[in-house]
Amino acid sequence: MATVPTVALEERVEFGTAAWAKALETYLNGADLPTDTRFRHCVLLKDAPKHLNEDQDSAFGYLIDIAEGRVKAQACDCDPCDGAIILDYNRAQLLATAVLGSNPTIATRKLNDARRLAQSELPIPFDTPGLSAELKNVLRDAHDHMALRTIANPDVVQRAQALGLAQNLTELDEKGYTVVHDAFSEEFADELREEAHRNHDAAPPDVGFRATMLLKRGALWEEAVIHPWVITLAEYLLGRGCLIYQSDSIIKGPGLDTHPGLHADYGASRVAEPFPEYCVEATAVWAIDDFDEPAGPTVIVPGSFRNRRQVPPGTTREGGVLIEMPRGSIAFWHGASWHGAMPRQREGKRTSLHNAYARFFMRPLERYDDIDQAIVDRNPPVFSTLCGLDDPFGKSGYHGADFARMRYAADAKYGATAY
Repeated sequence: MATVPTVALEERVEFGTAAWAKALETYLNGADLPTDTRFRHCVLLKDAPKHLNEDQDSAFGYLIDIAEGRVKAQACDCDPCDGAIILDYNRAQLLATAVLGSNPTIATRKLNDARRLAQSELPIPFDTPGLSAELKNVLRDAHDHMALRTIANPDVVQRAQALGLAQNLTELDEKGYTVVHDAFSEEFADELREEAHRNHDAAPPDVGFRATMLLKRGALWEEAVIHPWVITLAEYLLGRGCLIYQSDSIIKGPGLDTHPGLHADYGASRVAEPFPEYCVEATAVWAIDDFDEPAGPTVIVPGSFRNRRQVPPGTTREGGVLIEMPRGSIAFWHGASWHGAMPRQREGKRTSLHNAYARFFMRPLERYDDIDQAIVDRNPPVFSTLCGLDDPFGKSGYHGADFARMRYAADAKYGATAY
């Protein structure tokens, strides 16, 4: 039986809207606020998606006002309040969907990483100077409460442009692959590398170079699979509601040729030729260690996704290019692209993370619909979507389909893509 997220579908809200503000107000009014609390936080959101604010130059935002034990949180379309904070909508939303958790060290690293990805030192309520420790804790808990209920801007192209990913969309259209640089910190790379090697070292000697089913093997992999830049690229190629197809790490030692020749990633799903004109699977590869030529990087044939077929026997790597990228970068490609990997030519080991995504009607290689309840409940809505918990597939009963999820998928425009 599929895991059911504790946060119901109807509790999900879009950032900055009246429904979002109401949910925040309800939570704060039920919180144990310190006596004599006075707090005001007004935010003006610029460049919001048109479905929320047709005139992107007009005032749009939210106000949190706490006084005399009462809380008011509301969407605000008035003139900016005195001292209002002006933020880009999509960058602020990126931070608003980051669940920080209760571990202070991890929360600090997550907050720093979210701000790096948003390319802004975004102010958030619990960072307000002069707050008491009690109020700061309440506001921090309110942040995570809302992050667990906040969905991303469905206008993926507008979101990508705001996050500085417009060129990456162009490269996906033209070449079938792209690289995002400075996508994760040295600190996070160290944590991923340590955890990957722990998994591989614990495996029997004949297992090979992969460790799979990572979303059931630790919170680091959960955090990686919902990387907001990667999710934006995935939704661009695969549409809303896309699933995690497979999550695995690879450790490549000297002389190891993990992917000889060339292939397209549609092979495991036996996608019939000619492949569909739209993308059905796409892959993100994280350079936890440097991907330079001696390390054995990916080789890819630009534009080969347009062939819409598997690689014919005897095809050489002529015309292929190496995806060389420093540690902290992520390569992302259309699954119909012809690609492989070069053998490692130096001592030591190269560590990488491979997260593949698929359209929501595809059958993934890895099954997560029975994933542990606690894992789902500590992540934002996009995580349960990736695990296949929000769509109607596999959830029919004796009296019909799961119509609530069917309606949710339709309203959320699952499958819609600009590609």
